[in-house]
Amino acid sequence: MSIAAPLLAFAAAISMQASERYLDCISLVETDLDLGRTAAQRWAAEGGGADAQHCLALADIAAGFTKLGAARLEQTAQRKDAGDDFIRARLLAQASSAWLEAGEVDLAEAAINAAFELAPGAGELYLTAAKVYAAKKKWQQVVAAVRTATQSGFTSADTYVQSARAHIALGDYVAAADDVVDALTLEPTNIDALVLRGEIQQTGVAIDVYYDEPPEKDGAGN
Repeated sequence: MSIAAPLLAFAAAISMQASERYLDCISLVETDLDLGRTAAQRWAAEGGGADAQHCLALADIAAGFTKLGAARLEQTAQRKDAGDDFIRARLLAQASSAWLEAGEVDLAEAAINAAFELAPGAGELYLTAAKVYAAKKKWQQVVAAVRTATQSGFTSADTYVQSARAHIALGDYVAAADDVVDALTLEPTNIDALVLRGEIQQTGVAIDVYYDEPPEKDGAGN
């Protein structure tokens, strides 16, 4: 699955000032990629700063130039006008996701490690870290990362799926079943979670997921 859409959806939160031109740039990338990328290139060449570089990086990724976009995100994170350490850590987390999408797992791990150095207490970084650890088959670290993210208030169906796969690799099917329930509770149609549910059920572990509120009993107690 392409990472372009979630990165673009998160773009406004990255911007330090969320300038009108930045928001217009992101909107144009979403509606007309070719025109939007050209506009971002022009803005960056004019000295548009970190906002222009970030918009261009996301346009690169959306256009399929994932490695270029990842490298540009890392460069943006190094700029003095990118924002505080937390914002720069978010940029590096985006770069990590892009490197992962491009199959550059070592570069993805380096980027997320750099993000943690800037913002060690940022729980949301563990969502990206879990995916990186899964790609490197560091199963214990996957489980720990998802747990830390959840305790910090950050969850996603995809990372619960990663945790389930890690628990399966570690031989803990009951814990994997709990992860699948959490994933499907957040996203009932998540294909990966549904596939894992079937695999786990074949081992004899039951998985019950309720998508709707249970029916209320009538006055007679039925």
